[in-house]
Parts: sequence; structure tokens; C-alpha cells
Amino acid sequence: MKLSLSNGIFSKLKVNSNFAVIKDLSFENIEFNMKTIKKENDTGVYREQKALFSSGLKCLTLHSAVFHVKDPIEVHQAVYYGKISLECARALCAPLMTIHSNVSKKTPKKVREQCLQNIFGEIKPFAKKLGIKLALENLSHNSSGFGKNVEEIEEILDIIDTDEELGITFDFCHALETKVVDELIDKYYRRICNVHMANKAHKPFIKETPELTKILSKLHNCGYEGPITLELDSKTSIEEIKKTKVLFEQLLRRL
Repeated sequence: MKLSLSNGIFSKLKVNSNFAVIKDLSFENIEFNMKTIKKENDTGVYREQKALFSSGLKCLTLHSAVFHVKDPIEVHQAVYYGKISLECARALCAPLMTIHSNVSKKTPKKVREQCLQNIFGEIKPFAKKLGIKLALENLSHNSSGFGKNVEEIEEILDIIDTDEELGITFDFCHALETKVVDELIDKYYRRICNVHMANKAHKPFIKETPELTKILSKLHNCGYEGPITLELDSKTSIEEIKKTKVLFEQLLRRL
């Protein structure tokens, strides 16, 4: 497993400063979160590319920009966000993009099905053309999006992924909050290709906990070898990030 840090924690900084702080923390790998781009457009993609290459960091994954559609008339916005995120992933040489369902949890089922088909009917072929794997993330109770548990994720996949090409980004923080950790792992362990790691409310793990030890062991026993992406709340201090990094380096060495 490779330790990585989501740069979304420093989204208020300009991109060069964002990467510089991560480099100073001695991380080698990042997940680039699209919320760090102030304006999603083509020119911005290449600005981020130049900054990343100058930093020496490696972008293992990218988190797509998110737009949870409430009405079919909004589908074009979600498609645009998905495609511009994929362009950024290509520019940063990220082989995998984490993506939400992009539909609101308040959307009626028939409308939800239509929106999912229309959104992913465009995003999936575009990702395939660019050679980037998509990984659907399990969401939290607080999210406005649909897809927080196995039942909801299965509904999504039955509509958009009958060929079983999509991977899964397993968000441990969200799974803890929705109490579906074991269910998600047992159902999708073969498809997990990214792990978002944080305690509840995206707080950092400063000390080892039984839940943390259990999930890392379970992932290891399932043969998972992908990124462990620390996705932390923006209020997390530099000292807390340092302690979290040391803890995970120790835990991963023990596996």
C-alpha cells in the first residue's frame, strides 16, 4: 500500500504553495482534489500540471469535481465537471479518478436512473478514451449525493456499470459514520482501488485504534495494494498531519 495525502486540505492555498506544504511534510504521493482549482477550465489544467511536475510529487489519484444533479436539466453541468476533471487527471498523469454518483439523494428513483444514464453515458466513454479508471466513492449521511451504502451503490452500478468496469473508492470515514464498513469491504473488496482514510468527520488518526487496525488488516488480507489516501479536514493542524503520517507509516510497515 502507498501512503498519499489529499491536497484538498490546503485548497485555500495557491497551487504552488499547496504542493510546497505537502512536500515539506515529506509526502511523495498525492490525491489531487479538483476543489483546489479556483476556476475549472482548460488553461487551469496545464497550470496545475506545471506546478505538480516542478514539485516532484506523484499524483496517484484525482478526486473529480462534484455536482449532485436534482433535475435532468442539470445533467450537462455534472458532465462538464466530470470531463474537465478527467482532462486534469490526464494532465497530472493520474491513472485513477474518484467520482461521486453525481445525483442528489432527494431525486426520485426514475429521475435518478435517467440522470445516471445520461451523466455516465458521457463520462465513462471519455474516461476510457483517456485511459483513466473511474472509482465510485461511498458517500456520507451528510452528503447531498446518493450512494452511501451497499443498497444505493448497487442501484447505481446496475444502471451505469453492467460491464463491471468501475472501481470503488472506499471512504473509511464515511463508512464509519454510516456503519457499513464490513458490508462495503465484503461486497466490493475485489473492486477497491483507492482508500480514503480518516476518522469520523475527517478528523486525523493520531493514535492507533481497534477500528483502524482491523480495517488495514482486512484490506491487506484481501490483497489490496493501492493508495491509502489521507483525506483530512481543513482544520487539521500541521502537527496533527505529521503525527498521522508517522502513525500510518508504522502501521503499513507492520502489515
